[in-house]
Amino acid sequence: MDLTIITVTYHSREYIDACIMSVVTSTLGIAYEHIIVDNASTDGTVELIESGYLQYVRLIKNQQNVGFAAANNQAALEARGRYVLFLNPDMRVHKGYLDTLINWMDKRPEIGLSSCQLLSHDEQPHPALRPMRFPSLFPYVPALMKLRPFFCSVHPRFFYPDFQDELEQEVEVVRGAFMLVRKEIVEMLGFAFDPQYFILFEDIDLCREVKRLGYKVVYTPQVSCVDYFGRSFLSQTRAWKYRAMTRSFMTYVRKWHHPVHLLWLRLLILLGFVVRIPEWGIREVKNAVCLCNLRENTKKITE
Repeated sequence: MDLTIITVTYHSREYIDACIMSVVTSTLGIAYEHIIVDNASTDGTVELIESGYLQYVRLIKNQQNVGFAAANNQAALEARGRYVLFLNPDMRVHKGYLDTLINWMDKRPEIGLSSCQLLSHDEQPHPALRPMRFPSLFPYVPALMKLRPFFCSVHPRFFYPDFQDELEQEVEVVRGAFMLVRKEIVEMLGFAFDPQYFILFEDIDLCREVKRLGYKVVYTPQVSCVDYFGRSFLSQTRAWKYRAMTRSFMTYVRKWHHPVHLLWLRLLILLGFVVRIPEWGIREVKNAVCLCNLRENTKKITE
């Protein structure tokens, strides 16, 4: 088996059929398997797959939403391919063949993880979809205080200036929407994505792990994909998004930065909840699940 493709779905009925069929038409000369893990969708995603696509994919149905990292890890345990491709359900292979990426990786043993050219819905390059630098912490301060969007990819400090979309190049971070990784790296780490993450920052974390192991992360335009990015978040409330982001952000900081940063970040995140009271209401802020994680994070650095 050359390739295992893993797709995690959550309310993905609108796009999953196009994703599955684009994989079928872009894998002409390799042996592959496509594993889909559904995180308890209620929009008919599972029914759509079962009604016409089981000849192309293997479906794992979770009874609850276990998160992006856990669901990918669940499928990775069953992966038989020499390579594992993490492919979001709102992705459509647009140009090129996955076969060429496998052949290219076979000739480049120094590359541990690669990604392709990601295009927006209008089939054009988009800054938010390009590779990024590893994020620094202080640009998140105005985001925590609700002065700018929280998603790190919108901050200009994290962009590569004058990025050339048609040029193969080594980068620091690629989006988790399309990540081709050697199976041996997954086996060395013991996971596909660190299970401490529920969703968000797990792709940045994996890129750091790959580089820590001495491999390169490389962008190549040999294949392009249309990425209808952010669709799974459309049904979530702003409060849920903020809790998910801050929870994963603290996990990332605890793992890759000095522990002292957790102290001032915890305070800022708590203030961030306070400034959002007019929007969410006191009850929503009081019951925020993330606060428990913040207390746990602080406890770990003081032990």
